[in-house]
Amino acid sequence: MPKLALIVLVALMALAGIARAETAVPDRLVIGYDNEGKIDASPQACLAHVKEITLWDKAQTEKGARDVCTARKRHVEAHAALQSNYKNFVKAFSVDQRLNLASAVSNLATLVKACMEHKFGLTTGGHNIMIDIIENDIAAECLVLGSNLIRDETAKYNALR
Repeated sequence: MPKLALIVLVALMALAGIARAETAVPDRLVIGYDNEGKIDASPQACLAHVKEITLWDKAQTEKGARDVCTARKRHVEAHAALQSNYKNFVKAFSVDQRLNLASAVSNLATLVKACMEHKFGLTTGGHNIMIDIIENDIAAECLVLGSNLIRDETAKYNALR
């Protein structure tokens, strides 16, 4: 009989571990869009991109590279802000076990990705360097939307505790 009790106890502990794993949230929020977290906003990368897709003179190429870099930097900064706010969000909300944080995180990722898909559906995509600029601007706008949402939710939640 003691062996059976031990087996049941081990099985229950294993099931509890599986249940906790299902409700665990990742350390970083993954939205799931192309090149997420891999945007190169260095001047060299921007210049190389503009040279690759245009046949402009030096002045136009340099201005185009600055414009591309500006959009890429907005994207990179928005992604970093979202990740920072996400860490604070998870830290605050993970304290209350009554909440379904895993579902909230999943829905947040869905919301941000749906924002991007919505905005991509409302653009022709541009041509030459504007393709890169529009893609980065859309990503940045939607990342800011998600970032502001969880920042505000976290502040409100922390104020109530």
